[in-house]
Amino acid sequence: MNKTLAALDREWAELDRSRTARVALTRWAQAEPALAGPATLGALLARRRDPGAAPTILAALARLASDDEVAARTLLQALVPGLVRLASTACTDDPLALDELISLAWERIRTYPRTRNGSVAANVLWDVRKRYREHRSIDVPSAVTPRGTSEETSPSAEDVALARTVVDDLVAAHRSGMINEAALSLILRTRLCEVPLETAAADQHSTAAQANCIRWRAERRLRPAFAMAS
Repeated sequence: MNKTLAALDREWAELDRSRTARVALTRWAQAEPALAGPATLGALLARRRDPGAAPTILAALARLASDDEVAARTLLQALVPGLVRLASTACTDDPLALDELISLAWERIRTYPRTRNGSVAANVLWDVRKRYREHRSIDVPSAVTPRGTSEETSPSAEDVALARTVVDDLVAAHRSGMINEAALSLILRTRLCEVPLETAAADQHSTAAQANCIRWRAERRLRPAFAMAS
């Protein structure tokens, strides 16, 4: 299984069993009748298998998502199958596509207009696909990550020099205020040092989904500067 999906599954399982989830369900039932009844987040998402219930459930979660992180995470979980299909059909040339699609989906969910009409799932997936295609042409981190041809092969002098240049550029971006310290650490550790995103997130007392979003936003800010320097 994809590492990001595995991390999301573990994160979701923990959230589903948590008191935070139970409190959220009680709170939602008062504000959104479509979300009333289920005892767990998993049971709520199971209800969306009913074609008649799914649109109202997802729309209710979308209305809450901008101010309620649990609602946003629940909506993201509901959209994961669609994001996986999107990665496997429209992004087959990019092995890291799913990570970016999930980050884009999280950002879109947290900023989803409450008054927007139409299917929430279709709208979010459409927006994600559009934004992914807009940013696909420049992918700085994957382009600069030094990799040997095998575990036993040492990086070349050119790779070492390039990695040092990238680190210097990233540190300069942090000092200028372009990216914050958390984003700098995530990029350096997960892109250059190949630390698993889940591990880096835990070290920052965050979740994999949140860390992925922070990293993606930072990389998006860096793309124009790196493109001009190349």
